[in-house]
Amino acid sequence: MARKKRAKRAGKNVRRGKKSAVKYSQPRNKIKLVFGNLLLFVVLTVLSWILFNAVNNVILVNLFQIMAIAFGFISVGLLIALLVLIIVKNVRKSK
Repeated sequence: MARKKRAKRAGKNVRRGKKSAVKYSQPRNKIKLVFGNLLLFVVLTVLSWILFNAVNNVILVNLFQIMAIAFGFISVGLLIALLVLIIVKNVRKSK
């Protein structure tokens, strides 16, 4: 059996809005974003580590130790992402 042809719609063109991810599509903007987040998490890591050493309460010591470790891992991940973005930017520039 043959399929029936569908009639084309005549009328308005639907206009689609811009995606929100377009704002950070440029490599330079991504580098700024990752660098800002990296600085934030490095500061949080250092602050948690200082509080870990300053507090005597066992519960707070454990809390600040866990926070320092978690923020440290996030900082390392952001550092790796920043290095990758810089390498990609330099490779694109050299081509």
